[in-house]
Amino acid sequence: MRRLWVLLGLVALPILAVPATASAKPKPAKNYAVVMTAGDEVPLCAPATNAARGSATFHVTDATAGTVKYKVVANNLPGDITAAHIHLAPKGQPGAIVQPLALTPGANNGVIGRGTFTNPDVVAALQADPSAYYVNVHSSVCPSGVIRGQFGDRGRSS
Repeated sequence: MRRLWVLLGLVALPILAVPATASAKPKPAKNYAVVMTAGDEVPLCAPATNAARGSATFHVTDATAGTVKYKVVANNLPGDITAAHIHLAPKGQPGAIVQPLALTPGANNGVIGRGTFTNPDVVAALQADPSAYYVNVHSSVCPSGVIRGQFGDRGRSS
């Protein structure tokens, strides 16, 4: 009888261990930080100096629904800030807008925008390949963009 229990125990042990290893998938990132500089913008905005900088933070509050809370900060940009977006393109290339980011009217330095958006396709794509996306800020002097930063480039993802 004792052999039977030992044998059953040896058979059951690997079966019990399988679910633990099968469910040990890495969790998708919930937080993203993007650092934006004038030197990373494509095409380069000639009137922008090295002092033109910014950052954007994103917190995925509901990955299934695609809900994200964000904040965009910019300083020393030439002209008035007109827009901020998430774009799809690798580093060094311009790309299509996939998500506009609302701005605070009249804000040109410091926190220029904050809010929430819901876009499950963008959230799933960011979690799959953050380096395929970037954030940039546009101004009246540089309508195609002043500062830019790639997701996953310098920002920390956790």
